[in-house]
Amino acid sequence: MFQNVVSILESNFIYLSQIFARDREIKFLYKDGVRIFFTKDVPSDFAKSINSFLDHSFSDKSTLLKSTKSRAVTTDIFPQNGSNGKRIFIKRYMVTNRLKGIINLITPSKAWREMYITNKLLKSGIPTAKPLLVAEKRSNSRLKESYLITEGIPNTKTFLSFIQSETSQKKKRELLGKLTNFISRLHNEGFYHADLSLRNILVSETKGNDLELFVMDIDKGILSKKVSSWSRAKNLFQILRLMNQKLYFTEDDRNFLIENYSENSNFLPPDKLWKQIKRVDLYSTIKKNYRKIKRGEI
Repeated sequence: MFQNVVSILESNFIYLSQIFARDREIKFLYKDGVRIFFTKDVPSDFAKSINSFLDHSFSDKSTLLKSTKSRAVTTDIFPQNGSNGKRIFIKRYMVTNRLKGIINLITPSKAWREMYITNKLLKSGIPTAKPLLVAEKRSNSRLKESYLITEGIPNTKTFLSFIQSETSQKKKRELLGKLTNFISRLHNEGFYHADLSLRNILVSETKGNDLELFVMDIDKGILSKKVSSWSRAKNLFQILRLMNQKLYFTEDDRNFLIENYSENSNFLPPDKLWKQIKRVDLYSTIKKNYRKIKRGEI
């Protein structure tokens, strides 16, 4: 918990330093009530006109990939001189709680935090989508919406759809081994994903049939010096929960996942790891039932 607080304070300091001081990697611009943070890959003219670009991108319902009360995702083309441009993805986070909007007067938005964590992961050599720009729309400095623009990753599938296309048990185990190696690497680098799933890990297959995994949807992720055994077990529980819902995965596959993770991470032996996962499962069940009681469903 203490390490998480330190990580948040560190990111808040960097956020303010990017606004009030010069940053080598991230440029800052304030225009029409919007705080804009962008990388050297983004021309200043594009950053200055980001308001109209975002309005146009989200007005096209045919490119909308996801939309909820608090979040929406769309795709567009990033204009480039002398080429057709490149595919980008745009996340929009809506602030539905007035208090959170006030708290974010001097603290970063979800979009900025995601860019910050993403850049830290990329520097550690962990593949994820490259961030290009963050825009924070504000009214009287109170945060209303924030946007994150990232580069698209070509020729990818979700890990779940990729592995389910395999009929060979040997190939399936190879993929599960690659998955556990990737997850243990995330944890050993100090990254905890709040909602890890086989759907937000992408697989990219190159011409030489080499596979590369990418971690996505990291807006609720936490970076710290050490990932606790509880957080590690929670991520594994999230993966196992989805595997339990799919007939494609066997009990042996699930045991292999835990044994392989234990070996790769060199953190806990499989039996102790299973015990911690069962504790997470129990806590998750209690929490779910409490919510049902609160809603009057039980």
